[in-house]
Amino acid sequence: MAGEWGVRLKNVGKVDGWLLLLVFVSFVFSGCQSKVYLMPSPVALEPGGDLFAQTLNLEEDNLLYTLYATNRRPVDPESSSRGYTIFPGDRLKFGWTAYRVGDEDQSWEEILAESLKSERSQDLLLTNEFSREVGSYELDKVSEAISPQLDGYFEEINKLLERAFDKDILVYIHGANSNFYRATAQGAQFFHFTGHNTIVLTFSWPSAENLLNYKTDVLHAQKTIPAFARLIELLGTHTKARNINILAYSAGAQMVAPGLVYLRDQYPDESAEQLRKRLRIGEVYFASPDTAFKPFVERYLKFKDIVSRTTINLNRKDSVLRFSAMQNGVSRLGRPNVSELDENETQTIIEVMGRPNLNILDVGDSAPLNLGKAHDSWYNHPWVSMDVLLLLLFNLDPLERGLEEYWHESKAKTYRFPDNYAIKLKKMAEDHQTLLEERVKVLPES
Repeated sequence: MAGEWGVRLKNVGKVDGWLLLLVFVSFVFSGCQSKVYLMPSPVALEPGGDLFAQTLNLEEDNLLYTLYATNRRPVDPESSSRGYTIFPGDRLKFGWTAYRVGDEDQSWEEILAESLKSERSQDLLLTNEFSREVGSYELDKVSEAISPQLDGYFEEINKLLERAFDKDILVYIHGANSNFYRATAQGAQFFHFTGHNTIVLTFSWPSAENLLNYKTDVLHAQKTIPAFARLIELLGTHTKARNINILAYSAGAQMVAPGLVYLRDQYPDESAEQLRKRLRIGEVYFASPDTAFKPFVERYLKFKDIVSRTTINLNRKDSVLRFSAMQNGVSRLGRPNVSELDENETQTIIEVMGRPNLNILDVGDSAPLNLGKAHDSWYNHPWVSMDVLLLLLFNLDPLERGLEEYWHESKAKTYRFPDNYAIKLKKMAEDHQTLLEERVKVLPES
């Protein structure tokens, strides 16, 4: 394979070096699409810890069961068994996926112990055992009525919520260059590290699955905004979840930020408080968000009162977002250039950063993380992924999660990881056991 590519590159001739590099990177990344390996374990997780003690009956069935929704058009309109295309469709489809971790002959105890090691003896491959579509919803519908199949789907979710430790639903929205398998596998591995305690639903939007098609991903993300908004509303209407939490990675922010504004604009006659109580949108976490920085400021001011809290994970050295800024001509939210804001906008964003319902997590300037140009810290760094777990499972504030405040030029409040985070985390768990027990969630009254 290497020799064949060497011959091809010699024949290119007039193509400049930057484009050659882009083609090669695209080849490498698209070649990696077929396999997903389990992310590193969040720091401080143990097989016998309280989190995994909540998990029942895994000795008999150690598959990772998660949900999915997609607006991808199916390959075969008569059946989803052949998979989904990269094109947006006019229906929102719902289903289940099951993933196996590691080798089929490994026991649950072996998988759990290996998955929680800081240094594993083997990579743990995630293999899709099945994906089954259950029902769909026509996006052009105005009626609240849903099909019997979809009604049964939501009823099953409610039964799971009654038994689950975590009474929230987590909606995971993947980034660009991601196929259906990669997106749902990512949701499944995060489900594993919640101790199988959180209901995770992956929203697989129609990414074109290739770095060279980034502009297509941007276009498809824009077309998907109404579908994402409808998904959140359907979950709020037809499930008994305490909250609908949202984790948007990279280009997933291109749907979530405008999608929340879209939801607000759909109901101008409802107050923000009424809409927040009806939709029950809880934590909104933007991980390395690949969306334009300046427009986000205006969007946030429109949706901030219909969600409980917004967290932004940023790294000013992020190489992926640097490339995205070059492609789009403006800086990205996860790698912001504050000079793009005028004086009033700058003052406004500084003011809202000081409020408890907007947390800016500066992972790039957290020296002990040593992230460099990394784009994937939310799942690939054990400290950051642990912080995400504490936020989504217990709704802890940054200081309660062991982070420290940092005031940029004594004006803009951000949060960083301290040098002694691992030690501080252990002490926090001991000191705040009562607090954690109080954060166990309950379902809202019918």
